[in-house]
Amino acid sequence: MLAKELVWVRGAGELGSGVAHLLHRVGLHVFLSDIAPPLAIRRPVTFSCALVDGKSEVEGIKSKKAQSHILNPSKPWKHIPMFDDDPVKLLEFKPSIIVDARMLKKYTGDFRTWADLVIGLGPGFEVDKNCHLAIETMRGHNLGRIISTGAPLADSGIPGNLGGETTRRLVRATRSGQIKWSSRFGELVTKGQQLALINNDKPVYAPLDGMVRGMISEHTPVVKGMKIGDIDPRGESVGYQQISEKARAIAAGVFEAIVLHQNETLQ
Repeated sequence: MLAKELVWVRGAGELGSGVAHLLHRVGLHVFLSDIAPPLAIRRPVTFSCALVDGKSEVEGIKSKKAQSHILNPSKPWKHIPMFDDDPVKLLEFKPSIIVDARMLKKYTGDFRTWADLVIGLGPGFEVDKNCHLAIETMRGHNLGRIISTGAPLADSGIPGNLGGETTRRLVRATRSGQIKWSSRFGELVTKGQQLALINNDKPVYAPLDGMVRGMISEHTPVVKGMKIGDIDPRGESVGYQQISEKARAIAAGVFEAIVLHQNETLQ
């Protein structure tokens, strides 16, 4: 019965891609949307690259930018269709389930009328206010837990602790403009090493020793101070091409919520 569900995952960053990857693997018809050019930095594990490159692949699952607003749910899909984030057009598909993975932290609308089941990821969502169910995205004991009453924990403003580092591991734009990376994903770098140039003249340096795990697309204009990269202090042990344990936990929570919802519907 699950295979008959049409699922729209809105937001193809790290968490949305992890959710879409799992749902596609288990046989659901899932499609993605995101803004173009995308803001994701962990591009080896995000499908949003398909918006600018035409296609992308994460751990063996492919996504392709859709050439038309036509979906055929009568047979299994070989890849995950990717669309520009246009709610008016995408709601014409009449998805039965929507997973909002945009991670905006604040939402002004009530999305519950958009589908039979609307699942919100993280801060800004509140059950019976703007979604039917929510998923905790804060690292810790409750990561990935289904929230059926109330809201996920509020945004702390502090990135998750990796290898003892939080805010310091982030790479931020030193000016507004267009970035050109001189480093590559998986490269081991040292503090102060040049990673990129903005507008061909303003250097961007590594904030600490570690592995380059995140780099925003060169197609995306950057604004001074915005997050454009990530250096993982854990170094060579990091599987930068693998979906993170955080994204997997959240994806499992979404899948559990979908199964529980369908079981309740069939009763």
